[in-house]
Amino acid sequence: MSTSSAFCCICIETATNLVSVLQIDERDTKYVKKLKVCEPNQDWESEQLSICKLCIGRLDLAYIFIEDCRKSETLRNQKLLQLRDKNNVGEFINLIECDLKEESTCKEKSKNILECDTCKKQFKQKRFLKLHITRIHSIKKKIIEVNEKVEVSEDKENSELELIKTGSDSDCDDEFFENGGFDDNNIPSDEEVIRQPKLRKKYAKRKDPLNCEYCGKLFNRRQHWSAHIRANHTFEKPYQCSLCEASFINSHSLLVHKRKHNNEKPYICSSCGKSFVCSGDLYHHSKIHLNKREYQCNVCEKRFNTTSILRTHKIVKHMDPKEWKYACSICDRRFPINSGLAIHMKRHAGVKDFSCHICDKKFFNKSEVTKHVLSHSSERRFKCPNCEEKEYKNREGLRKHLKLAHDIGNWKPPKQDKKFLCPMCPKLFNFNNKLQRHILTHTGEKPFKCEHCDKKFIDNYYRKVHLRKDHKIVECDENKY
Repeated sequence: MSTSSAFCCICIETATNLVSVLQIDERDTKYVKKLKVCEPNQDWESEQLSICKLCIGRLDLAYIFIEDCRKSETLRNQKLLQLRDKNNVGEFINLIECDLKEESTCKEKSKNILECDTCKKQFKQKRFLKLHITRIHSIKKKIIEVNEKVEVSEDKENSELELIKTGSDSDCDDEFFENGGFDDNNIPSDEEVIRQPKLRKKYAKRKDPLNCEYCGKLFNRRQHWSAHIRANHTFEKPYQCSLCEASFINSHSLLVHKRKHNNEKPYICSSCGKSFVCSGDLYHHSKIHLNKREYQCNVCEKRFNTTSILRTHKIVKHMDPKEWKYACSICDRRFPINSGLAIHMKRHAGVKDFSCHICDKKFFNKSEVTKHVLSHSSERRFKCPNCEEKEYKNREGLRKHLKLAHDIGNWKPPKQDKKFLCPMCPKLFNFNNKLQRHILTHTGEKPFKCEHCDKKFIDNYYRKVHLRKDHKIVECDENKY
C-alpha cells in the first residue's frame, strides 16, 4: 500500500500504515465514498489525503450504520404504500379523519382555561386542577398554622441543609438533592410540588406574602424572598468552599464550584462531545449548534446565538477601548474581557500551556495551536471563487488574495511595530527573521548555497531568484499561506 501524505486526514496523526482515500477496501468500496456518506460537506477527493487503520475501522462502523438507517427508511415507506394500496384504503382514510378530529378537540380544550377558586391559579387540564385542589389546599391550612407559630431563622435553614446532606432527615428527597438540593435558585414549580408530596411542606405558598424590607417587593415563598435579599441587597455568601476561600450565595453555586476542583464535567454535548460542569452551560452551548441567532445587536443589527456572545460583541465593537474594564498592570494595555487579560499576562510571564501534538511546539492559547496545525497538513479549504487554481490554508490568505487580485473585501495589511533592534546598528525591523537576515550582512555569513554552482546567498529568496534567472529553475513554495 502506498501512502499519499504523512498524516491521517481524520485524526491528523502520524502513522506508518496510512492508506490513500482513493483506494478500494475489501468490499470493493472506495474510502472516499464512505467519507462522503458520513460527512458530505467536506471535500474528500484530493489525491494527497490519507487515512490510518484506526480511522478506517471507525469509518466502516459509521458507514454501515448510516446505510442500515437508509435501508430501513425505504422498507418503512414500502410497507406504508402496500397498506394504502391494498384493501385497507378505507381504514387508512378513517384513521386520518380520526386524528384530525382528535386534534381539533384538543385545540378546543386548550382554549378553555380552568381556574382555582381559592388561589385563582390557572390550569389547562382538569386533572391538574383537581390535583392542585386536593393536594395543595387540603394541607395548606395546617402548613399555614405551623408557619405562623414557628419562625424559621437562617441558622436553622443551614442546619436543615446539613441534615439533608447527612441523610438524617426522613423527609429528604435524595434524587432532588442530587440535582441541587433545597436551593434558593433551584425551586420547583407548582406542578413538581404536586407530583412530589415530600416537597409540599417545604415549598407550600404562604397565606401572607413576605415583604422585602429594602425594596418592598412581595414574595409567596420564603426561598424566593431570601434569595432576592442575598443577591440584591445584603450580598451575603454563607456557603463556604472547604477547599479554597471562595464563598457563594446558594448551595447550587457551591456544588458547581466543587466540581471544578474535582474536574467533574457530567453534562456532555451530544453534538460535539464537549463536557460542562452544570446544565446551564450545556444549555447555552447547545444554542451554538442550533445556530438560530435569536439575539440581535441594537447598534449594527448583527445576530448571535447567545446573550453572552452578544454582550462581548457590544463591548469589543461598540465600546470605546479607553473604557474597557480590564487593564494590564505591566504595560497598561486594556482588554474588553477578563480572558483576554489572562492570556496577555501569560505572554508577559512567558507561560505556554498549549503545545502541538505533532512537533511539540508550544503556544499561548488554543487558537494559535489550531492555526499552527494547519501548517502540517496539505489541506487547503479556502478556495477563490474567481480563480479555480488558487487555494489557501487559512481565511487570511484568501482575504488577502481577493483584495490584491480582484479588489474584493476590506482586507488591510496588519500594522506592525518595529520592535526588533539590531545589536550592531540602529536599524529596527518588524519581524525577527528579517532581523536575523540583516545580522548576516554584518557577519558576512552566507548559509544558502546553490546546488548547481558555488554561489552562496544571505537569504533563501535570493537563492531562488538566482535559480530562476541563471539556471531556469523555478521552485514552488508549498508553505505559502
